[in-house]
Amino acid sequence: MLVLILTGWSSGLHAADVDVEIEGVEGPVLDNVRAMLSIAGERTGDDVPERLIRRLHRRAPDEIRLALEPFGYYTPDIEPELTGGDGEWRARYRIEPGERVKFADVEIEIRGEAANDKAIRELREELALRSGAPLIHADYDSAKRRIMELAASRGYFDASWERSTLRIDPDALEARAILILDSGPRYAFGEVAFDETVLDEAFLRDYVPFEPGDPWESSRLLELQYALDDSDYFLNVDVRAQRGQASAGRVPIRVRLEPRPRNRYAFGVGFGTNTGARVSAGWENRRVNRSGHSFDTRIQLAEVSNRLSARYRIPLEDPSRERLEFETSYGTEEIGDGEERQFEIGARRIEQRGRYQATVSLDFQRNEDTIGDETTRRDLVLPGAGLSYSRFDDVIYATRGFRLGGWLSGGAETLGSDVTFLRGRLQGNAVTRLWDGARLLVRGEIGTVDVDDVDRLPLSQRFFTGGDDSVRGFDYQALGPVNEDGDVVGGRHLAVGSVELEQLIVGNWGAAVFTDAGNAMNDWDVALRRSAGVGLRYRSPVGVFRVDIARAIDGGDSARLHLSLGVDL
Repeated sequence: MLVLILTGWSSGLHAADVDVEIEGVEGPVLDNVRAMLSIAGERTGDDVPERLIRRLHRRAPDEIRLALEPFGYYTPDIEPELTGGDGEWRARYRIEPGERVKFADVEIEIRGEAANDKAIRELREELALRSGAPLIHADYDSAKRRIMELAASRGYFDASWERSTLRIDPDALEARAILILDSGPRYAFGEVAFDETVLDEAFLRDYVPFEPGDPWESSRLLELQYALDDSDYFLNVDVRAQRGQASAGRVPIRVRLEPRPRNRYAFGVGFGTNTGARVSAGWENRRVNRSGHSFDTRIQLAEVSNRLSARYRIPLEDPSRERLEFETSYGTEEIGDGEERQFEIGARRIEQRGRYQATVSLDFQRNEDTIGDETTRRDLVLPGAGLSYSRFDDVIYATRGFRLGGWLSGGAETLGSDVTFLRGRLQGNAVTRLWDGARLLVRGEIGTVDVDDVDRLPLSQRFFTGGDDSVRGFDYQALGPVNEDGDVVGGRHLAVGSVELEQLIVGNWGAAVFTDAGNAMNDWDVALRRSAGVGLRYRSPVGVFRVDIARAIDGGDSARLHLSLGVDL
């Protein structure tokens, strides 16, 4: 009988001028053989005495056998060959691994309270360690590690191996594994203590995803850590299980919190081809009171729009996922060939559940629109709802992922609006990695509004397109139906699509080629406007900075420059 032998050792000796060939094995087996062979060690470029090369060559068959055993090959046939001389040597090793040892029997037994734990039973079914499977030592080690890690994560802190044995009979080509775990009792969560005074403890406890006495799950502790980290109230969050102070099977939790400064100020100066030159300033009070309410206000002045806004946020029963927001704003904006003045006040409830975000809202808008010499005023009472889903591998620079969203809103004259209408919009973005440094980005948007007379709709509820984030090659919101004077006034429907290929070239710099298509229209049979272009990309810590030059495919407009900064999803 043989006991388990772990590999990975190397002699540290080096051969300077030996060409080593290994035949008969591949993949991880070949990698392990090469790692074990002293004669195939890292080259130094120094002359190595002939006697040392021959000694390393004689040692090679034993090293190869050791390298094969972790994969269940205990009876290999090895043909070593060494040729050459005068500093030029060639070592060849032909390997016939032989028949592989297989598990004749695998016994995994869980004793104690974990014997009836569903998660541990499911793990046992997933393990590669099972009767009839080829012997791979790493599978045995992995099974031990995974069982013990899962037991610890589920509160079996006193778990220990009553027996863990791997027996190998090379002559019979059989292996037997015995793993018997005594889990002991499962611990539970104890009381949570917060070392923090700027927020009410009752409010902080709303972040805790468990109750004292609930069975222990380490993932719930991480959930608490992440929720507090994401709350924006704290600079540092340290959640510790105090296992040394466990009493009656309960482990107390201590949470140390370092608050962020109450006030945050932001100032910005920039330029975008959609907005022109712009300046902005903002102030946020992160903690209006000890219940976690917050307030922020912002002013932005730009060539095409000016806006002053304020928002008050109230965390709800589950503050990490639910909040209520009250918002008001006043601003002006050039939309198409018209100008809009708008006052808005409203409330929305936002709920985040995993990758889903759901929003319900109620807004009041007072709109004053000027197109040419004509000015109209419309009041709207707007109930609305939205749902979005996102999945991606990186928030700032995704290489795989997508985002889908849908929004529905409307107004009714019977509920206080000057216009009865229903407006819907669907939007999707996706990105995938093609090869090293290359991404394919696809986006699309479709929208429609059901209204008897589109001319009665405020500009803010009509559809326009064109610009940095829609159809490049056209000016911002320059595409849409026109009136008898040739002014772009927006329409009932919207359709936009884009395909872009991006390739990193040097460091964070890259280039892109793209084509866009889209239009805003009153009838779906209106042709889409198309464009194509090239761009420069820079991957920054806050998003991708894009410099694009695009031109309309169907003519009529000269090439346009587009500058933008942001994330793709």
